[in-house]
Amino acid sequence: MPTLWGYLDAAQHAVMLLDTVRVDAYAAAIAKVVRPGDVVLDAGTGSGILAMLAARAGARKVYAVDGTGAVELARRHVADNGLADVVEVLRVDLAALEALPEPPRVIVGELLGSFAPDEHQHRLYASLRRLARPDAELIPRRYRLVYGIARASGLRADLARLGDVHGLDLTVLRQRLRNRAAFVHVDPAELLGPEVDGPWIATDAPPPRELTATVIADRDGEVGAVTCGFTAELADGVALRTAVTAERTHWQQTLFPVDPPLPVRAGDALAVQIVPRMITQHWTWAWSVRRGDEVRHGDGFDALSGDKADLLTQIRGRPRLDGAIHPGPLLRAWAAGLGGAAPDPLDLDAVAARMQAADPARYPNLDEARQDLLLLLAAADRAR
Repeated sequence: MPTLWGYLDAAQHAVMLLDTVRVDAYAAAIAKVVRPGDVVLDAGTGSGILAMLAARAGARKVYAVDGTGAVELARRHVADNGLADVVEVLRVDLAALEALPEPPRVIVGELLGSFAPDEHQHRLYASLRRLARPDAELIPRRYRLVYGIARASGLRADLARLGDVHGLDLTVLRQRLRNRAAFVHVDPAELLGPEVDGPWIATDAPPPRELTATVIADRDGEVGAVTCGFTAELADGVALRTAVTAERTHWQQTLFPVDPPLPVRAGDALAVQIVPRMITQHWTWAWSVRRGDEVRHGDGFDALSGDKADLLTQIRGRPRLDGAIHPGPLLRAWAAGLGGAAPDPLDLDAVAARMQAADPARYPNLDEARQDLLLLLAAADRAR
């Protein structure tokens, strides 16, 4: 859980190590999965804690990989704990890791965001599998999102106050914030019904393109937000849960505003839909909650400052990221400079397929290539 050291520099690792729910769950999973003599890959080692736990569990060799300066921290920890003969710390971008001296039987990593799939874990686990033994086990092996409906009293109060600040109308800011996903620890008393588990999603599967759930209200009230946590299955009988009603961790719940609030009565069924267009960019996510014929929508693009650029408007109109789009002038200039062309219209799937064919290690499936293509297009469009 959060501590006074915050999330900067070494404190990023401290706050995760002080999250005993997280560390205890991973320690239990590693103890169950790692066998004496195993080769283990720790993906994104950070402080080195998971690599050292794997060594303590009997691994013969652990490759602790990280693309950041955290490797110096990991190396010191490994040496200080007398594990340098087992744990080899490598500074390599996981996406660029092409080979290991030995194929691992276990791949362990903590690549879970508060919104579980938003840290490229799908791409990384799928690409790292090619370096591993055919029988390799992943930690975590799968996850499921956990949905709830909440009053969101604090959010609603903040939005209401922004309508009138010292007699000044700030409605435009309010309208933007009502379309912005937030990350907070939600008070369980705010829930208007039991949380609901979504289907299991394998960590090395293609990233989800649409997420749906049905949540049942068990009391009367007004829904001010949809909440979203996760359950990650680390090993048989070992799970890590970040739902509103679970023990608090350093992870927060993702809060999708519902504004104006949606009135409900006990027994009402609410259909929730989340479309994470670019899964690592929360400003691209869209969502809706429906009760009968009444529906509320939210869209991260509407939280952006300034006029929406042409490409973003096009992506907004294609929430499932398919079809053709029209590239902007900057992208066409880049294409010309690189000796290529940016056809207009541009077929997303055709270009993504070429990207995948050119670099199959980075793009284990078409969905991952499409994600990067959209990020590139959006970056070019916003830079005009």
